[in-house]
Amino acid sequence: MVSHRLHALDGLRGVAILLVMGFHYFYHLESFYYKSTLYPYGETFSNVLIFKYGYMGVELFFIISGFVIAMTLESSRSVLDFVIRRFVRIWPALIVSAVLTFFLLNWSDAPFALTRRQFWPNFLPSLTLTPTSLWSGLFPKVDFVTGVYWSLVVEIRFYMVAAILFWLFARDKLARNLVIFTVVIYIARALLRRVMPGYNGVFDALFIPDYMPWFAAGAVFYELYKERLTKTAALVMLAVMFVLIARISTNYAVIGRDPIIASTAAFFFLALFWLLSTKPSVVSFLEIRPLVWIGECSYSVYLYHYAIGMILISQISKTIGLGPQLLLVAAASLFVLIVGRISYAMVENPSRRWLTKVLIGPPQKPAAAASPAA
Repeated sequence: MVSHRLHALDGLRGVAILLVMGFHYFYHLESFYYKSTLYPYGETFSNVLIFKYGYMGVELFFIISGFVIAMTLESSRSVLDFVIRRFVRIWPALIVSAVLTFFLLNWSDAPFALTRRQFWPNFLPSLTLTPTSLWSGLFPKVDFVTGVYWSLVVEIRFYMVAAILFWLFARDKLARNLVIFTVVIYIARALLRRVMPGYNGVFDALFIPDYMPWFAAGAVFYELYKERLTKTAALVMLAVMFVLIARISTNYAVIGRDPIIASTAAFFFLALFWLLSTKPSVVSFLEIRPLVWIGECSYSVYLYHYAIGMILISQISKTIGLGPQLLLVAAASLFVLIVGRISYAMVENPSRRWLTKVLIGPPQKPAAAASPAA
């Protein structure tokens, strides 16, 4: 059952990264500023739902991360052990990708690269995975080397919260404690906004209330999988998290995201995870080899897909037909997947194995499928 379950998680990772790639390659919000120069097909796909809401692939990654981090905490011998496991999982591939992307964006003359010229302070938030606002006082124009790093910053905040709750309170009640924590910070933020008109979002940066429901749901699914929760208890906690997710989705209506569609997608993700946690045979379609293959290297693909993909796509001629344009986008996407697989095989996986062996010792449990950074 364990092998079955992990292959399904890898398949979900494959789905998630494909959704994110579709969002960036056909709809990304920045297209509102650069449609005339970056996308050869302009607004052709602006109303295609799978592209418009492909950003929710990141939220799917967050559910997977909640599941896997609960598993990782359980197998970690100490806080230091957990920190080392996260470090070797994230930073080697991150460092290599940041350096390569930095030089690629500065050397390329592609339209996309010309809008993303880099300067060295961008390494500060990128390699520390801290908010750019932390460095903007010294470097007003500082930004991530590639914008997708924002979700890794969110991941790090979740790791901190989960580790604190795990080691300070009942370890077998992590999901329950994450759900309680999520409700508390959501209410606290609502109160802050009411009493502090000048509220500047520092609370959000620290406690990530917009994303905690996804992580907490993932932890609930893990404990459901481990049979520590009854289905009734899990349903109650998941229902609370879904209500928060649906409520938060209304905040994005101003940028054209329909809360009903976003909430429906969220419900679908939760339903998939429910089946994965209780009746894995029903979601065996997630174990098809192409999805698992993509899911295994999804972290590396995530690190490279935006910069490399958009450099290639922004160079596609607007004068050729839509069919050839799409064929070239497909070729660019395949190239990105190959780059991600090479990074996984030559950087991500070897460095994780070697550093884990050096810093922790031989692994005692099989590695689990994870989110882009988990």
